[in-house]
Amino acid sequence: MKVALVNHNLGSGGVEKLIYDMAVEMKNNNIDVDIVLLTSVNGVYDDFLKGKGINIIHLSNKWDIYSPKNIFRLVKVLKKYDVVHTHIYSAQLWTAFASYLLPKEIKYITTEHSTTNRRRGNKIFRIIDRWMYSRYDKVVSITSEVKKELENWIGKNKNTDIVIENGIKLNDYITAKPNKREEFNLEVGDKILIMISRFSPPKDHATLIDAMAHLDPEYKLLLVGEGELKEQCINQVKNLKIEDRVLFLGYRRDVPNLLKMCDGAILSSFYEGLPISALEIMASGIPFIASDVPGLTDLVKNCGILFKQGKTLELKGKIKEVMENKKIKEEVVARGTEKSERYSIENKVKEYLTLYKN
Repeated sequence: MKVALVNHNLGSGGVEKLIYDMAVEMKNNNIDVDIVLLTSVNGVYDDFLKGKGINIIHLSNKWDIYSPKNIFRLVKVLKKYDVVHTHIYSAQLWTAFASYLLPKEIKYITTEHSTTNRRRGNKIFRIIDRWMYSRYDKVVSITSEVKKELENWIGKNKNTDIVIENGIKLNDYITAKPNKREEFNLEVGDKILIMISRFSPPKDHATLIDAMAHLDPEYKLLLVGEGELKEQCINQVKNLKIEDRVLFLGYRRDVPNLLKMCDGAILSSFYEGLPISALEIMASGIPFIASDVPGLTDLVKNCGILFKQGKTLELKGKIKEVMENKKIKEEVVARGTEKSERYSIENKVKEYLTLYKN
């Protein structure tokens, strides 16, 4: 069986990390897997995958992921595969068009990663999306909540009945050794918080940064990731005069070690699907504080602390509650660690391979 995992690129987001882990695990299962990308721009995982013997095919070296030219680029490349599995809208859309010109024997799978997006609410996009998803043999949702919201948008269909949750390489996080604090000019008594997320509007770093300004000086924040709003967040930190307490670390390959060094982790998003960083946090055995929004509420409930999205002072209070109450901290860590066990990438890839074959 020859499989193509198709996406716009391999940037530093959670979907890209999932594709990376899926490809590696598929290769471990002797699956002939390639990764097909619309662009080579921001390909942070490319070299690591090549080092593991996984072939990456770039259709362009420009950021033209919304160009119709991608239809014909995909047709040239995808005709040799048994299964074509897409992620993210641009890859989903152009592959749907390309499917008219490709062999009918190919199976088309796509994964829906979020409870909402900017298209929803627009009647024209509803028509486009209904057609687009209809071109796939199966549309996999990463949670039942994602499935529900998708079906509310395009209607219930026999091809939307599958849920396969995201997964991670659990052992990487369970056995990781913590980084040394002195590498980051952090002191033994510092309370270190971390947020791992791309700097984009849905993630709402601004609320967390504002909360930091209200916390005591021993609270320090590590921000891991890249994205279009990074400079805006850097300026916010400067304006609040907390540059000595907020560190921008960019894209990191040592996330398991960073998490082990930290005392707590936060996601302040407006909405999510099933964020990879949330699974990483729980597997690492540190307390998790998240906004009470679709994609996080069900995941974090009973194994983390929720706050009302955008409420800076409430977030500040929840951080202090967890960091300064040993009993609460131990309880949420224990439940989070237990829950993380269901998200092994090995099991999730087995579910996908069963779907491909059936």
